[in-house]
Amino acid sequence: MGSYTRRQFLKMSGAAGLTVAMAGAFGGYRLWEDTDGRPLPVRSPFVEPPDRRWPLPGGEAPILLILNDRASPPGGAFLAEILRTEGLNAFRAASRAALRPEILERFPMVVLSTGGLDTAEGEALRRYVAQGGCVIAMRPPRALADLFGLEPAAGETAEGYVRIREDHPLGRGFPQEALQFHGVADHYRLAGAEAIAFLAGKAGDLPFPAVTLHRFGRGRAGLWAFDLAGSIARTRQGNPEMSHQERDGLHGLRAHELFDGWVDLDRIGIPQADGLMRLLSRLITGMLLDRLPLPRLWYFPNGAPAILVATGDAHNTPPLAVGEVFRRVEERGGTFSVYYAPLPRNHLQRAWHRLLDWIDRPAGHVILPEHVQRWRARGHEFGIHPYVEEGLEAGWQRYWEVFTGMGYGPVSPTVRTHRVLWSGWVETARVQATYGIRMNLDFYHVGPMFRKADGEWVFGYFTGSGLPMRFVDEEGRVLDIYQQLTALVDEQLIGWTWPQAPRFPLPIALDISRNLLHNAMEQNEALALQAHVDPFAIGGEAAETQARWLEGTLDEAAGRGIPITSAQRWLEFVEARERTELEALRWDPESRTLHLRVVAPSIPFRLTLALPLEIPGGRLVEVRVDGASVSHSERSWQGFPYAWIHLPGGVSQIAALYR
Repeated sequence: MGSYTRRQFLKMSGAAGLTVAMAGAFGGYRLWEDTDGRPLPVRSPFVEPPDRRWPLPGGEAPILLILNDRASPPGGAFLAEILRTEGLNAFRAASRAALRPEILERFPMVVLSTGGLDTAEGEALRRYVAQGGCVIAMRPPRALADLFGLEPAAGETAEGYVRIREDHPLGRGFPQEALQFHGVADHYRLAGAEAIAFLAGKAGDLPFPAVTLHRFGRGRAGLWAFDLAGSIARTRQGNPEMSHQERDGLHGLRAHELFDGWVDLDRIGIPQADGLMRLLSRLITGMLLDRLPLPRLWYFPNGAPAILVATGDAHNTPPLAVGEVFRRVEERGGTFSVYYAPLPRNHLQRAWHRLLDWIDRPAGHVILPEHVQRWRARGHEFGIHPYVEEGLEAGWQRYWEVFTGMGYGPVSPTVRTHRVLWSGWVETARVQATYGIRMNLDFYHVGPMFRKADGEWVFGYFTGSGLPMRFVDEEGRVLDIYQQLTALVDEQLIGWTWPQAPRFPLPIALDISRNLLHNAMEQNEALALQAHVDPFAIGGEAAETQARWLEGTLDEAAGRGIPITSAQRWLEFVEARERTELEALRWDPESRTLHLRVVAPSIPFRLTLALPLEIPGGRLVEVRVDGASVSHSERSWQGFPYAWIHLPGGVSQIAALYR
């Protein structure tokens, strides 16, 4: 505390009431700012379900997603999240009531979520495919096996693996390791269908297909033997049966404990959930390719191959320490999120601390509203880091009042909880969504659970994904808050906050950081960084080690062309991408031209549209935006060639010409 010892401070704080009388004596310096805190907002934590009435809102779209309510829990709403995450925004969603010929015939493709169908609905699907439609069904009723070119076989596989065939045209570019799935897969024998992937076990492949494609009449039918949406949810969010279980020996329940024995540590370097989602998007685009080249939105801003989401927790640290982190990030062209936990103080204590800070300037020991305003104006995020040891609701109430009472409001929309404590399967996310938080970074790579039996420490994607997606609860309802894995954590590398941490030598810690960034770029993933601010307040060796590790990690990202951005800016991009509409898609076979309208929010980052570069008998030769020819680049996306264009904000008319 500068020239004040702790004893002197405590003695002087007894005279805190004096500050009221002195409030006007310091040139208008603000000793009071929102001293009672701002009230907690209360809102619904759930995403409004899609409007299922007919006619559906919005322009024409090539994909109709049928939300089957006969599954338990229904997974259609989360399947919609999968399509949006994969950039396939050109779809409309409806209930089973849309399984009528006059509706189905308007769409080139139908994607059907898992659940039972009655006889009339099944027959409507048969007629639709026979007359030239395309359907993809998630674990459909076995009575429809012939539609998919399959014969039911005895048995089923639970909690198994999927191996994607590299020798199949739709399997190019996928990992050759078998990928985990969660749930139950039906057993079938091929009876005319072609297998794109087979079921597998830990010991080897099984003779039963997992994903198939079949010609039926003039159309095509694709099948997933298991519920993809349910599997992705449990791969990303962990085993709900492990809720409230202490499993890693570290005090307190954390989100990663939902994955103990749930994620194969030999596969943790592979984004397994994303691999299966990308197989679905490949199947959709491949089935439509000869009748409609389907555009997609790229995952990251400005066409980047990956992104580094730069964050760090801070616990009552002084402004100079925060400034040390911001300076290093700004030197690499980035922005940063600080999740800050101030000491709880009443209004007199807050006024007294601000008086001391005014006296002790320029050193300063208390972060003031002026600091926060300047940092935010520079593009950084200053968010809340709540303690919830006293209970989830009570902790949020208390820290919301403290944070806003210090004048740090408004509370920013992303968060990491102190000690990443977690409640239930998604209860923490539900509460945070109720309070207006829209991105959670509590799924956090730390602790002895990530050490294999042979002693090797592993790093990667314990949720099977580096991409943000909204949470889904036990009843299949989508929560209005994104889950973002924090995979690159200083605690797990330089090990200064938990007992028995690896404490890798700095060169090895930097090698791990570089490998994670390399893999993120190769696998097209977001990589969230945790770099605590506290070491810069401690000083000495702690500050030096943290600075060298942080700088080395940031330099690697910048050198690879990976943007460095705060979680808040990343959220802004994610939400804008999700809201972007791809509509009025129309293929003109005579001119071999794809027409579409794009409605995109205006944001500081550019959205990128990917168009299939090659179609049967043709190749993209020109792209026009609002009538003017624009340049495009060419790049493969998991072995599939695409043309890439940057989208302007607002409404754009796009024409893609193939010859």
